[in-house]
Amino acid sequence: MTFIDNNWKQYFEDFYEGLGTTYERFILHQYFEKIKEAYSIENVLEVPSFGMTGISGINSMWWSLHGPRATIVDDNAERIEQIKKVWKETGLKADLVLQNNSHTTLPFSDKSFDLSWNFAALHSVSDFQQFFAELIRVTKKVIFICAPNENNICRLIRYGLRGCELSKEHSTRLRTLPGIMSDLGWHIGEQGYFDVPPWPDIAMKKEDLLQKIGLCRFAKILESKEENRYSMLDYFNGKEPALEKRVLKWSFLEHSPQMLK
Repeated sequence: MTFIDNNWKQYFEDFYEGLGTTYERFILHQYFEKIKEAYSIENVLEVPSFGMTGISGINSMWWSLHGPRATIVDDNAERIEQIKKVWKETGLKADLVLQNNSHTTLPFSDKSFDLSWNFAALHSVSDFQQFFAELIRVTKKVIFICAPNENNICRLIRYGLRGCELSKEHSTRLRTLPGIMSDLGWHIGEQGYFDVPPWPDIAMKKEDLLQKIGLCRFAKILESKEENRYSMLDYFNGKEPALEKRVLKWSFLEHSPQMLK
C-alpha cells in the first residue's frame, strides 16, 4: 500500500480529487441515506478513517450535514491536523480522535454509537478479530464495512501499478469477515457491490495513471481543464451545489443486477 500511504498529503494541497473518488463519495451518500432512514441514526463512528485516495477524513461529512454527530478516528497526528482544518473550512462539526494502536482497542464507552463504519480502510487494522470485537462493543445498531472487491475485472491494471495493489494476505483476511461477525453474534443484513462506475477502479486519479505510464503531457492537459476538476469540498461548501448531478450522470450501472455489477 506504499503509493496510497504516501500520497495522502497531495490532496490537502490541491482539493481536486478526480472523478472516480468524487463519484464513490456520492454513491456512498445514497447508502448513508438508506441506513439513516432504516435505523434512525443519531451518532456515527468512522474508524479507521484513512482508506484509499482523496481528501482524508471527509467521508462522514454527509452525516454531519444531515444531523447525526460524527466521530472520526485516525492514526496519524499530521493527517488529523489537516482533517481538522478541512472540517473547519466547511463549517461542519465532527469529533476527531487520534489513536496510535492499530485500532485494536477503542477509547469509547459501550454502545456509544448507532452506526460504526469505514471505507476501504481495513488495511491498517492488524487484528480483525480484536478490532471487530471492539467495534461491536461500542456499536448499538449497525456496522457498515466497505472493502475493495478482489474480483474486480480491472484488478490486473491495479496489480501492474506498484503500491496500488492489495496484498494477497489482506484479500484473504477480508474473506474472513462474515465468519468473524457471525462468531461475535451479529448477522449480515445486506451484502453486495456498489461504487460501480463505467471506468477502471485503480485507486488513483486518471492523470496520475497517465503519468505512471509515461503520458505526462496528456495528463497535464486533462488536469488543466476546469470541467475535469472535481472537489467534494466545493459541494459541502456550497460552491458547486450541482456537482452531485454532474457526477451521478455516470451512475447507470449502480442499479444493475449484482451479477453484472
